[in-house]
Amino acid sequence: MVEALDAVGGFKTSIRQPLGGEAPFLYVVGDGGGRFAETVRTRRVAGDGGVRGVWSWGEDVPGAGSPQEAAKAIARVVNPRM
Repeated sequence: MVEALDAVGGFKTSIRQPLGGEAPFLYVVGDGGGRFAETVRTRRVAGDGGVRGVWSWGEDVPGAGSPQEAAKAIARVVNPRM
């Protein structure tokens, strides 16, 4: 995912490990002054074992498991065109 975001450009990313044994997550900040940021966690897909990104509000990141499509969706959230 980080490589796909780097290809799209316009982000600062970091992998964060919370205290207390929670799973690490991806933190993405738009380069536009840090006004918008998003936490992206992951989940395994039942049945096929694939991995999906999950928004902070609990919905799957669009892209059906494609890092490139997920990166585009994340770009729309953290670097919106006003």
